[in-house]
Amino acid sequence: MTESDLLEGCKRHDVRAQTALYNKYKSRLMGLCRRYARSEPEAEDMFHEGFIRIFGQLHTLEQAEKLLPWMKRVMVNTAINVYYKNQKQHSETDIDDAWSLSTGDHVDLIARMGTEELLKLIEQMPDGYRMVFNLYVIDGYNHAEIGELMGIAEGTSKSQLARAKGMLKNKLKTLGIINYEES
Repeated sequence: MTESDLLEGCKRHDVRAQTALYNKYKSRLMGLCRRYARSEPEAEDMFHEGFIRIFGQLHTLEQAEKLLPWMKRVMVNTAINVYYKNQKQHSETDIDDAWSLSTGDHVDLIARMGTEELLKLIEQMPDGYRMVFNLYVIDGYNHAEIGELMGIAEGTSKSQLARAKGMLKNKLKTLGIINYEES
């Protein structure tokens, strides 16, 4: 089935089209959820809640070529909603700390690791760090967009990214994956 066939079939509530859409994208979207979740069960909950939203809102999508980006956006928004449901306290950090910790080499760090290793390290990050890291580094949002999505200041987004990268570097150093000099 083409994207158009899948979209139109799902809009008609055709179970075969819904099953085909689910099967076609389940691995990719579950991977996205695993990056945002603290655990495998939380990722599965996120994934299922996201698909319920996808099927509930699919009628609003008009262009089949936008299907995957739209579904990813729904999953990211679902992850953010789960984050807020589970968040115990909202903390802001100092932007000056962010700039002192930021190095801009996150792409190089990710390139040196396997997917499973990276997922395990990301799962260990505090919620805010994990969310911002995923949104910025992996999903390509800018700090203004992240601030709007998460209801935080742009500076907080920058600070949490810097702290997430610092935490990731320290874990990588501990594991012997990277060796770097601290300034």
